[in-house]
Amino acid sequence: MRRTLIHIASLAVAVGSVTLAACGSDSNSPSQLPDATLSMQDQCDSASFNAGIGAGTCTHQGSVTLAQFNSELTATQKVAAWAFAPTALTIQVGQSIKAMNDGGEGHTFTEVEAFGGGIIPALNTASGNPVEAPECAALATNALVAPGGTFTSDAATTVGTEYYQCCIHPWMRATVTITGT
Repeated sequence: MRRTLIHIASLAVAVGSVTLAACGSDSNSPSQLPDATLSMQDQCDSASFNAGIGAGTCTHQGSVTLAQFNSELTATQKVAAWAFAPTALTIQVGQSIKAMNDGGEGHTFTEVEAFGGGIIPALNTASGNPVEAPECAALATNALVAPGGTFTSDAATTVGTEYYQCCIHPWMRATVTITGT
């Protein structure tokens, strides 16, 4: 999986383009708190992304072309339409987060100790995140959440703050505050 993702990024750079992973819980028992929800979003235009990066890169008709993506990323070190929503979330001990991929590209919802770069060197450079987060370097092969898919985190066990990012698009981030019951 990692090699495939790096190959896709290399292909994107070659054509002039710049273009998971806490363990999931199986289900909630009736006594658990309901999952908090988060949306992984993007607006990739399938025609331009698939032509520039490779078939299957984008699976829906978003409004941002690959050229627009690259231009915005170069100008601002992020692409606003590629985001976690919300970017800040408060949950209770015992609660999980259900991250839904509402975009057209694959994303990860990876807990990291500190925000950093992802697994695509070209995107790390363009986004100003040159150092790959160690958790991204150690991604499980099943960490990618496909468009339309979901990922559910383990239930929070301690009060504090957790950080989540996409290990493909490293500017996609969320800060989760965990409170007591």
